[in-house]
Order: sequence, then C-alpha cells, then structure tokens
Amino acid sequence: MNYPDPTKEQLAITRAVVLMQALAETLDDLKRTNAYRQSLKNRLNLLEHDLSIYLNTLSVAFWGEDEELMMQISRGIDAVTSALATWHPAQMAVLEDVLNQIEEQFNQTQNEISETTEQTGH
Repeated sequence: MNYPDPTKEQLAITRAVVLMQALAETLDDLKRTNAYRQSLKNRLNLLEHDLSIYLNTLSVAFWGEDEELMMQISRGIDAVTSALATWHPAQMAVLEDVLNQIEEQFNQTQNEISETTEQTGH
C-alpha cells in the first residue's frame, strides 16, 4: 500500500512535530547537565511549556488521541535523535537508503496483509 506524496503543508507539519519532539526531549535532558544554569532555566521552562502545548495540539490533530500510538512515535523520534547524536558521519550518509528500505519493507508487508485479507474475506 503506497501512500500519496505528502503536501508541502503535511511535510512541514510532520517536520515540525518531529523537531519539536526532539527539542522537548533535549530540553528535558539538558536539565540534568551543568549547562542548565539559572540564566537559562526560566527561558527554557517557558519554551518547553509552549512547545508542549503546540506539540500536543499538532499530535492530536495529526494522530488523534491514541495515547499508545503517540508514545510509540515519541519513542521512535527519541531513538532516531539518540542514534544521530552518537553516529559517525559515515553512518548518517546511508540513512536515506536505510529509510527507503524500511519504507519498501513496510509497503510489502501492507500489500501481503491486504492480499491475505482479500483471500480470507476478513
């Protein structure tokens, strides 16, 4: 099952959600470092609060109120950003190929599920 190419607006919203989620995780992590000084504390708390409101609004609009799905997406974004933070640049160079392979595997699995459903009538 191939999905249509996203519109510019959908792509922008998806990027915003991913980047805001990554930033929210980063701000949370930053609190446990020596860099988190009083001079930054108030600004970062305000930014974190504003991001949280906007991110929740976009997430609900985008994925509904499925808490488990939102947690899976959050964990996925966290895993990707954690990997990118620790990867060697050569590993990042092949990321597009890896993502394309994942998409192909997903589409193949979706097609197999559709064919099985059509054959069994369920």
